[in-house]
Amino acid sequence: MLVRLVYASRFFFFLAGLVFGASALHTGSVHDVIKALFFFFAMLAGHQWLKRRGKLDECDRALDAMFREDVAPDEGDELESLLQRRAALEEKRGTPGFDPWAVQIVRREISDYMRQHPESTRRIDPRG
Repeated sequence: MLVRLVYASRFFFFLAGLVFGASALHTGSVHDVIKALFFFFAMLAGHQWLKRRGKLDECDRALDAMFREDVAPDEGDELESLLQRRAALEEKRGTPGFDPWAVQIVRREISDYMRQHPESTRRIDPRG
């Protein structure tokens, strides 16, 4: 949550820096120059903080994916592949190649996915 806050605040700090910079140019106020520099340095500090923690690229990709309209990834594809993997493993039940632990692993992945994406429950149980 802190990473998202810092990422979003960079845009606010940039815009505030521009506004105070334009105000400083218009009025000649030293106080506005100081405020503009403060906001620009705050923006740069947030950028560096995200970069050091390796979260900057992750946030950029998430923002790009949010605004990309050409191909939006379907979250149901992951659930569908997990259900297909489970079905394929269950078909092998009773044969010498059956691995009950592999079924448990896939069931755990499905459970984790359902916990993270509760809206996907309707795909399995239409009443939900």
